[in-house]
Amino acid sequence: MKNNNKYPKVLIIYHSRINKADQYGVSIRGWLDEWPKENLAQIYSGGEVGEETFFGYNFKLGHNERRFGKLFFKLKGSSIGQSSYSIELNQERSKLDKHSFWSLLKHKFGKWLICTGLWELIFKPKFSQEMIKFIEDFNPQVIYCQGYVLTFAWLPVMIHEKFKIPICFQTGDDWPAYLYRDSPLSFAIRPIVRRAVKMLLAKSSARLANGNKMAKEYFEKYGMSFETMMMCDSLSRFSKAVSQRVVNNDTISILYVGRLGHYRWVSIVDLCKAAELLNNEGYKIKVTIFATVIPPEAINTLTKLNNLQILPGPSHEELPSYLKGGDILYLPETFDPMEADSIRLSLSTKAHLYMMSEKPILVYSSPVTGIMNYAKEEGWACIVQEQNINKLKQALHNLIVNHEYRKELINKGVKVALKNHDEDKVRARFLTILKQLIY
Repeated sequence: MKNNNKYPKVLIIYHSRINKADQYGVSIRGWLDEWPKENLAQIYSGGEVGEETFFGYNFKLGHNERRFGKLFFKLKGSSIGQSSYSIELNQERSKLDKHSFWSLLKHKFGKWLICTGLWELIFKPKFSQEMIKFIEDFNPQVIYCQGYVLTFAWLPVMIHEKFKIPICFQTGDDWPAYLYRDSPLSFAIRPIVRRAVKMLLAKSSARLANGNKMAKEYFEKYGMSFETMMMCDSLSRFSKAVSQRVVNNDTISILYVGRLGHYRWVSIVDLCKAAELLNNEGYKIKVTIFATVIPPEAINTLTKLNNLQILPGPSHEELPSYLKGGDILYLPETFDPMEADSIRLSLSTKAHLYMMSEKPILVYSSPVTGIMNYAKEEGWACIVQEQNINKLKQALHNLIVNHEYRKELINKGVKVALKNHDEDKVRARFLTILKQLIY
């Protein structure tokens, strides 16, 4: 039985509800997995994926917690609050055309509000009696937050000022630099974003970053110190897993696990084209992506690729077996300049899992992305930093035939995983940081 007194009571302020199996909470679950669930509570606004919540207590923002909240939820439908508009793989595109005129108009209006950032200004968060009671009943000792949108930059500060609870802020990417950057009203809303970020950082007693590059740049930009806190898992969980193949043993299996947004799907297409060139030379290769939804604009292209199969994402427990069953693990990011710039400080939530699988990793990405920088800095992957199918083909061929190179990458990946991502070390440090805020 866990000693509840060892673990502070933490209120997580995060936009999507964290469940036991969804993709959005991989890092948070890793850091907080040892916590007694009754010592964890979350305030969120939507994005419920699955049924089994990770935390002991949850509060979803409703119409009482937003200014003009009833209007907000009337407009919301399936639009406001979503960062992407994906449809199921097996959903026919023609079905999208059957929506009523008013449904489509509402969707377009909702997307416009999101794009401009106006929805955050119009429907600002506010306290309700229900939210106040939820916080008082839980009686948190620490607030943990990541921001990402104005609502969730404002909320931690609001709660901190009302209840005098210390804040631990963690950033996973450089959202303050690009939030509403492309809005037609950016001249008006970007100063609001900057003020909100500066206020949140100033009110935070602990500030964490997911990588060394991010910690350094945030210090230079904001003049405040950030400690690196990387994503974590257990190498023993992977070493004990039994390999699960998704193709025949006579076929080279290339796997990708994760979302396909931010033009990652384009890099999947490049991979399939490179694999097809090798197929023509006598190699039998199958590409598998584990993804439940794909961007609508990618459906027609992806479903026409003969050497690609798309399977539902495995559970947390199943993931090690599937990764160990692959021959090459693919880690793509975008080559689109603007998209790449927005993730230049970000690290993939899959990189450390790939390392622990003891399989060779291929990173295909713009040279400016955070994951490419990490791979070059630590040497745990074969890299292709130019959008070039022939170079991608050459990298694949080298990973297939050069066994010494494969072994070298695998050994380096394990070494980096143990150094930076071992859950015992990372969790112990995370616990120490939060306890220092209250004692």
